[in-house]
Amino acid sequence: MTGAPLVHNPAMWEHLPNARLKSTARDVLDILTARQEPGGEVQITQGELAERLGISQAAVSRAISQLKDIGILEGRTKHGVVRIHPLLAGYESEAHMVNHLTDPDTYLWPLRYESGVRPPRRSDPRSGTSFDPDPDGGEDAPLPEVSPTLRLAG
Repeated sequence: MTGAPLVHNPAMWEHLPNARLKSTARDVLDILTARQEPGGEVQITQGELAERLGISQAAVSRAISQLKDIGILEGRTKHGVVRIHPLLAGYESEAHMVNHLTDPDTYLWPLRYESGVRPPRRSDPRSGTSFDPDPDGGEDAPLPEVSPTLRLAG
């Protein structure tokens, strides 16, 4: 991993609440995004994810299946390697992201959840806890200078 914060496509992350992920799937996605290489490839096993989250490997498998079913993770993967959808992956720079997304060799599989922005949940069970998706490394992402404006669907 490069160690530098990765650039993400903010327009796509705005729509992620519409995927209606279960809490375990959100936790798994948090770990995967924290550990990804530029372009969205993550080398981690289900056993490592289960150990990190303190849950069974079967629960991790169900969470990964949900992420694959809605298209956030690529359906066909090698053992111990998963790929985050290129539109949701992190990149070294904005130019790297644009080049990768416009490259005709980049496989963009379908995302299967609604577009549009829903209001955030009233409560997140992880709020006020010490949950850290990548406790053994990585740096905190820089805080935005200006808070984004939230739009309500409807």
